[in-house]
Amino acid sequence: MKNLFFWSLLLLLITGCPPEQPVSKVLEVKYGETVDVPGEQLKVTFTAAGDSRCPKDVQCITAGEAKVTLGVEKDGVSENIELIAKGLCYEEDGTCGSEATALGYRFRLYSLNPYPEQNVMPNPEDYVVKVEYAVL
Repeated sequence: MKNLFFWSLLLLLITGCPPEQPVSKVLEVKYGETVDVPGEQLKVTFTAAGDSRCPKDVQCITAGEAKVTLGVEKDGVSENIELIAKGLCYEEDGTCGSEATALGYRFRLYSLNPYPEQNVMPNPEDYVVKVEYAVL
């Protein structure tokens, strides 16, 4: 009887545990730069940005969006991904962008800074993107 109880409890514990979720980390990349991802054989390059987000303190018909292109390279294989940031969503709001997968990783746009201001659109060289990434 004790063996039956033990095995039943063990089976319940094993099957009752939720599946392990991938651990997300945040990577910061400046426009035109390549970053080696710590602990991974992975490089991420911020290659392009197009920004039509509604500037701060401006009344716009639409919130707009910003598109970011990242080059992802692992073991000599490279792939480009495009991520989109929602307008009127700031870094302190949390994740403001889309996600994509490439080379066994999930990437999610966390923020694109600086955010446009009235009469001041950032130069591409000023942009810094923060991206969450996790191994799939």
